[in-house]
Amino acid sequence: MFRPYATPHEGAPVIREGGRSARRPPANLREADAALFAHELERDIPPTRLLELRGVAATPEGMLFKGSAILPESFSSPVIMRHFLSRRRSVVKFFATNRALRRRRRVEGPRLWVTDDWSHGYFHWLADALPRLYAAREAARETVLLLPHGYERLEFVTSSLKLFDLRGVEYVGAEEVCVCERLLMPTHTAPSGNYNEPLMRELRDFVLAACGVDPQATADARLYVSRGRAPKRKLSNEREAVRVLEEFGFRVVHFEDFAFEEQARLSASASHLVSNHGAGLTNILFMRPGGSVLELRREGERERNWFFNLASAAGLDYYYQPCAPADADVHSGDLFADPRLLRENLAQMLGRG
Repeated sequence: MFRPYATPHEGAPVIREGGRSARRPPANLREADAALFAHELERDIPPTRLLELRGVAATPEGMLFKGSAILPESFSSPVIMRHFLSRRRSVVKFFATNRALRRRRRVEGPRLWVTDDWSHGYFHWLADALPRLYAAREAARETVLLLPHGYERLEFVTSSLKLFDLRGVEYVGAEEVCVCERLLMPTHTAPSGNYNEPLMRELRDFVLAACGVDPQATADARLYVSRGRAPKRKLSNEREAVRVLEEFGFRVVHFEDFAFEEQARLSASASHLVSNHGAGLTNILFMRPGGSVLELRREGERERNWFFNLASAAGLDYYYQPCAPADADVHSGDLFADPRLLRENLAQMLGRG
């Protein structure tokens, strides 16, 4: 009964050419870890098309549907969509809520849509949604951007949107479904966790210029981005790790203390950045080409190579350190960073090895 909507892509104009990403292996790659990265070294990136859809309904949660079919573009990946459709009770509740219990508001005239079910997170906003907006920026000058309810409370969303020349921004209300007469939607610029590398470099330059960053300024700061205030994926031995980092001149920062533009400017000032896997690493996008990043990541991790791929897109040297899970939750639990290995990796990254 419920199915994905067959969104028509054929014939939609290409607004950004695709290509092939070729990534260098990590600068400190150990032979035993080669299989963790081998499948990421090359990736075909499809072109970005601007779809024009009619009669599509948008929910406050950011889901799109037409009739009893849901648009695949509602989701960050096909895997997430399959998981959603496999939960029959949740699907029934979704359509009952959005077709019977919420008022329907008809939206006349064109609207632009650039989000999916994960775009409310910092990483997915910068790495997935904002590139779509940048690719469709010509259309954005003539079309009101439509966003899900709650996005106007996200500082990184509202601040980054101010950098664009938008005709306007409108939000789907908490208790309504917007039925759009015409919905313009750029397709994803790359599968989530991958990147159209030339586009991402252009986006970086665009953001930094809009934030007033001098492209000739020296980038020499050494930053350790702490997740000490995060609810998960912290370093269980952070104090010990910080002592090692301070030996090499690293400054501890918490990006949640800074507004979006300040985060971009601070990252642009860094020549070296260290952090464990998490949203703060997204800011390596704003580092200058030739810089270096060290990711503290769960040992054996093969799937979540998002920041290895982003470092390639940003023109950075990527280093990694496998970290043992500090508890039974191997995916979201805290990590233990071996201080001896951290010292060795920092020495190599800074050319002291």
